[in-house]
Amino acid sequence: MSIFYLIFIVLAVYFSYRYDGIEEYDSHKQHRLWLMCGYLICLTGFSYGLGGDKFVYMQEFEEYPADFSEVGDNIWLQFMLRGQMPLWTILNIFGKAVFNSFYSVQLVQSAAINTAVCYIASKYTHRYFLFLLVYFFTLQYFVFNTEVMREGFAMSFALVGMHQWMNGKKWVFFLMFPLALLFHISAVTMLLFPLVRFRISWMTLVIAFMVAFCLWLFSDLVLGRVMMAVLGGMGAMVQKVLFYSIQASTIFGFLRSALTYLIFPFVIMYSVTSLEPSETLRRCREKIMSFMIVLAILACSLAGFIRLYNYVQIFYLIMLADFLYMLFRVKDHLVIRLGVLVGTLFLLTLRYMTPYKTTKTYYYDYFFPYTCILDEDKKVYIREIAHTEATAAEESDNNVREIE
Repeated sequence: MSIFYLIFIVLAVYFSYRYDGIEEYDSHKQHRLWLMCGYLICLTGFSYGLGGDKFVYMQEFEEYPADFSEVGDNIWLQFMLRGQMPLWTILNIFGKAVFNSFYSVQLVQSAAINTAVCYIASKYTHRYFLFLLVYFFTLQYFVFNTEVMREGFAMSFALVGMHQWMNGKKWVFFLMFPLALLFHISAVTMLLFPLVRFRISWMTLVIAFMVAFCLWLFSDLVLGRVMMAVLGGMGAMVQKVLFYSIQASTIFGFLRSALTYLIFPFVIMYSVTSLEPSETLRRCREKIMSFMIVLAILACSLAGFIRLYNYVQIFYLIMLADFLYMLFRVKDHLVIRLGVLVGTLFLLTLRYMTPYKTTKTYYYDYFFPYTCILDEDKKVYIREIAHTEATAAEESDNNVREIE
């Protein structure tokens, strides 16, 4: 079944060679982009047991009622017991009542996130197909379609909202925000987007790193004394916020996060932005970089807030595709740019190639080999076991702060 991956890769490579060099509007290029978008939608929309968190969603789906009479009660229960937002609950009840199949839910989710991703890519780069390859090989495609499905829905609205804000249509942003929030609470991150904009320079990176380091250094004191007083109360939502807030990291963890989320992305995005000939697009990219820097500071200093970085991830991957395209076309600082690329690939490999001790599997085993609804092979349940192991490790006491 992994032949479906190979087909996508071959098509993306061919289309990249054929069309990515075209700068002006080309109807054939647009057609191929949306063809590939449809392929990506179907790839995860008709998958079976792909991912780790997917098994949790599948199990929860079986507990939903098969009619709409209990929608109100289920919205309240899912919010209190699991911290899940109303639109996700409504979508699952709809899928259960109308289709009695979780496949309907994952197909709608895949359509939402991949359509939004391809739409944004068409607005911010000419390297459509190189971006799709980056999206695929960094595994972010799989993460957004299987691991963070609720958040993936929220991001689909957030991406459109942020783009329209930069396009002058602020009313669309304020329309997209509540829709995103009603799928996942992390969409509150969108509120930072209109607020942040500052001049981008190398000094910006130095200041951002210093702020992140100081915040990391004093985060125990700040969170330990404040979080319980601020949050208080009961319920799954409060428990989730508290759990993510007290995640800790060592100095080595901080430095690794700084390289992963701040330093390397800054160099990549700044390199691309500084060479952008369009003044309008350059201003948009500076706005995106400002947003990235704020989220990167949070991701570096407060380990539990790394997931918020997802809201800038697609914009970063778009600029990474442009960075790769111009790598050998621009000779200035080539050694530095090559070093950044090597470092980025190393950290990405380190992240996804660390084995799980019990199952002897790797992160990529969640997605390879491909498993389709036409072949519901029970062997995929090794992914559920690996996910349980990973979740247990994440919730261990070794990486959390003591809150008194």
